[in-house]
Amino acid sequence: MSVRSQRSLKYLALVSAILVKIAMAVAIPLEGTKNTRDLGGIPVAGGRLRHGRLYRSGALCFVTPSDIESLQGLRLRTVIDLRTDLEIAKDGADRIVLAENLRLPMTSYHGHGAEAYRSMVLQNPRVLRGFFGLLADPDSYPVIYHCSAGKDRVGILTALLLDALGTPRSLIMDDYLQSQRNSPKLEVHEEWLQEVFEAVDRSGGTLPFLAIQGIPAGQLEQIRNYLVESEFSTD
Repeated sequence: MSVRSQRSLKYLALVSAILVKIAMAVAIPLEGTKNTRDLGGIPVAGGRLRHGRLYRSGALCFVTPSDIESLQGLRLRTVIDLRTDLEIAKDGADRIVLAENLRLPMTSYHGHGAEAYRSMVLQNPRVLRGFFGLLADPDSYPVIYHCSAGKDRVGILTALLLDALGTPRSLIMDDYLQSQRNSPKLEVHEEWLQEVFEAVDRSGGTLPFLAIQGIPAGQLEQIRNYLVESEFSTD
């Protein structure tokens, strides 16, 4: 291996370590549920996601009174619950009530792991339209969205959003793997999320894939306007 290659590897390792620290720094510590975090600061094309606009999380049916107080401090307006009717019947409804409590049940029709990811990304167009449509509405923010553990369905939607906004896929994968760093018992695998990227690529890229799902490019531009800030912004 050349000296230049060795330096490149060391640089990538350093960047990765910094990203881990950034991800941990924006975690929202809660007692009753894990894996809640602000997506602000993640690099996208032309800037980064704004802090305090978009949060991902595990289930909010387990939050404690102290957690509710912490979440209220974020001045959230909209919560999106991606769980199915069966999951809600088993574990209960969200314990936090906002201006908008929305349900977008996201279902896996086949298998487990990579097969389930393939199913979820390809067979839930209504969920994708609802999610991106809500993010295109300025009155929705700040938004928190969750499934049960905050890693699979939330991970898929986050990957699609970040890919559409131009985040390098290595960083998208790092954010996905952050779920396991937040809660080591959670099972996440790179090859599972890779199914999302492959589905996108088979359609010619993120924008064509989302267009097939019924999400127009104009909506993505609106989302960019509300979520993205310049790296040099002082807002």
